[in-house]
Amino acid sequence: MTESNTDDSQVADGSGVGALMADPVLPLSLMNRDRFLGLFYDPERFDIHAKTVMHLHVLRIDGGDFAIKPLFKELVNNSISYVLSRQNLGKLTSDLSRMGEFFRKAQIQFKAPDPNAGEGGELLLYSFLEAHLGAPKILSKMELKTSSEHYVHGTDGVHLLEVAPGDYQLIFGESKMYGDVVGTVGSSARRGVKAAFASMGKVQEDDFDFDTWLVESELLKESLDDDKVELLASILLPPASGAPAITKSNAFGVFIGFELDVTTFPFADHTAEEIETHLRDLALAAITAEVDTINAEIQNRGLGGYQFHIYVVPFLKRNVNGTVRGVEDIRIDLASELSGKNLRPPKDKAKK
Repeated sequence: MTESNTDDSQVADGSGVGALMADPVLPLSLMNRDRFLGLFYDPERFDIHAKTVMHLHVLRIDGGDFAIKPLFKELVNNSISYVLSRQNLGKLTSDLSRMGEFFRKAQIQFKAPDPNAGEGGELLLYSFLEAHLGAPKILSKMELKTSSEHYVHGTDGVHLLEVAPGDYQLIFGESKMYGDVVGTVGSSARRGVKAAFASMGKVQEDDFDFDTWLVESELLKESLDDDKVELLASILLPPASGAPAITKSNAFGVFIGFELDVTTFPFADHTAEEIETHLRDLALAAITAEVDTINAEIQNRGLGGYQFHIYVVPFLKRNVNGTVRGVEDIRIDLASELSGKNLRPPKDKAKK
């Protein structure tokens, strides 16, 4: 495993491999990549092995905390292109007077916040895969939900990465956001890694069938010209004999949100620069410690033949107005921002 403090050209221009292609099969749907990436310091890159690359993205620090509110604001913006199909997104951009209508259409697709809220992590994964990797989404799984109260089963998004002309990766997404186990400080990153790989192992067992079916069934909903529809079909479906050589491999995109416990750190005794250094060092140490876990999960689950694009983001567990708040609270707050709904009271209390 090698680690570099300065990322390669993918980070230098805020883009990934797919964004370097002059005429991509699918355009990116995210409307402002630079603004999203600008919320973070330059990422730390880990080349875990030939087909596994991990990036640690740390939010900018203000007042001794990560800049959560600007992140929430930008994710609300990103939620529109995440939820809407390209067909509906095209209608919006051609007639901005309908912004309120389409924002509401996106908002109602998100579940009301609950302790298991996971759609915020899925939106973060989408944002990183498009903004950093340059891999556009193929379909809007959120639009397939018959009710905003039911999660879409399967992986957390399907993206297409053009690695080189004629060489593509179909990326299946998985996102996890976990706090520490009670009494075990520093356990959240490992919990997230293990849970994500358990889910990806299940996708492999199912031969990627469910998400491949979703991709195929949604193909004609994408607002593309006939030539690109035909090219996209030739990538996702077996090409006819005599067709130009196209290589497609399955890959995984992973987002893991984890927790840094700073409940005992004396913020008042340190300068802003010292606090920034301390928090970034904590994050780097926490995720570096899980590289062996990632290697073991790939080996033990027989996933070594796949490419992995892993994005990790730390959140703080700290005292706020006399209450300890961590990543579980952030998940609920983000779900509330995205859905426009408040956390529901427990059923037994709601009946009183």
